[in-house]
Amino acid sequence: MAEIRSIYTDKRKNDSRGRTGYVEGAAVRKLQSSADHAKRGRREDQKRRQKARARRAAQRRAQGLSLGYVVFLAAACGLTMWVCVGYLKLQADNTASVKHIASLETQLSELREENDDEYNRVMTSVDLEKIRDIAINELGMVYAQEDQVVLYDSEGSDYVKQYADIPEEESGLEDLLGTISR
Repeated sequence: MAEIRSIYTDKRKNDSRGRTGYVEGAAVRKLQSSADHAKRGRREDQKRRQKARARRAAQRRAQGLSLGYVVFLAAACGLTMWVCVGYLKLQADNTASVKHIASLETQLSELREENDDEYNRVMTSVDLEKIRDIAINELGMVYAQEDQVVLYDSEGSDYVKQYADIPEEESGLEDLLGTISR
């Protein structure tokens, strides 16, 4: 059964005669006693405090770093620093090597220039006619005759190694050359 009550509403309706109205019937809200209101206020305060406490605890957890996480971060920072220092060291070594190579190239070009100058000086100081004259007159050198010159085809080598004395007779020379070329 529906309970019928009447209360004055917060929004009072004034009619033209100045009277205030009231609401009747089952749709009327229950009146709350001051004890119920105080209980509900305490419960709401308690819930608010619990929510605030939980929020502060979550913030502390979010701000507070565990020991494992701190160790991990320290190791990661250390590894990063080690890699950066190694990279900078490699870069410095590379720069030093490039400078060293440049100085060696400069030194090489100076030595080549000195060598070329010395070679030219020696070559200009040599008198080939004087050497020929000394070889022929003092040392007894003679030019080779046409029959003393032996020509043969070389197969890829720029020099000849002599493994035996060259025989005096012509047929022995052909046998020797045939043996060496095989």
